[in-house]
Amino acid sequence: MSRRTFRPHYWALAQLGSRIRYTPPIARRLTQGELFDESVIQIPTRRGHVRAVVVRPPRIDPVRAAPPVVVHLHGGGFLNRYPEQDIHLARYLCAQLRAVMVLPDYSTAPAVRYPLAEEQMYDAATWVQDSGVEHGWGGTRLFLSGISAGAKLAINICQQIRDHGGRPPTAASLIVPVTHMTRTDRTSPAARPAINPFVQRLVAWAYFPDEERRAEPLAAPRNDTHLAAAMPPTIIQTAALDTLAPEGRELAETLSAAGVTTAFTERPDSDHGYYSSKPADRVRTMLDDVVDFFSSRVRDGQP
Repeated sequence: MSRRTFRPHYWALAQLGSRIRYTPPIARRLTQGELFDESVIQIPTRRGHVRAVVVRPPRIDPVRAAPPVVVHLHGGGFLNRYPEQDIHLARYLCAQLRAVMVLPDYSTAPAVRYPLAEEQMYDAATWVQDSGVEHGWGGTRLFLSGISAGAKLAINICQQIRDHGGRPPTAASLIVPVTHMTRTDRTSPAARPAINPFVQRLVAWAYFPDEERRAEPLAAPRNDTHLAAAMPPTIIQTAALDTLAPEGRELAETLSAAGVTTAFTERPDSDHGYYSSKPADRVRTMLDDVVDFFSSRVRDGQP
């Protein structure tokens, strides 16, 4: 394992990122009037227990089958570890899908490095699959949802399930996914893109310090020559001004060409963080697309 080159400004920013606790104001606009059963649980993994926020539908019919479960993985460049930043997304999906939402935390840089979070989230997802009876969700109907770095982790879960012969998820939602950790020179049509080259270098330094490992399929899923075999039906949504947009577009083309049921949308005039910024209708449309895609998987007779 190579030593991380010490760069004081990177170190300070990475430490700050790991401590940020922020819930976007737009959260209040999406789920007004709903009451949710929210709790915190501890999920065991080979890398220690991880904290997870659980959001349950306000009204579950005890006579019907256990509701499906969505494991949602937050973004933050492998630096931020606050799942509540996506609580507005979780509440909306919970209300519309009548699904249990599980938002796991995962360890972040600079305290840890690749592939610790990838292993934690695979263990967490398989634990969710196996713990439905105990916790009141349908573990056989697992959906994955991820934002940015969390979208990569959702892909990583699918890769590891494939490699270990596990039970594939029912479907996956990937919002502004990153799939290519070997690059730090991406550009964007935006004058001041959210994911600029400095941010790219910071993330690479902090979480992927071993340069020779950045091209591994788990670090860069686009390098996985059998990725399509790992992926369930997948909806991918990107933003036209996002530096990462070409990666999401390429992933959609790769999966579709291999016969994976794939839905793809690119939001015009939007940058990376559109999922947590005004206008609320744009976020609602994004989430409704996920709801429709996930719901169709159940209607099509998925277990």
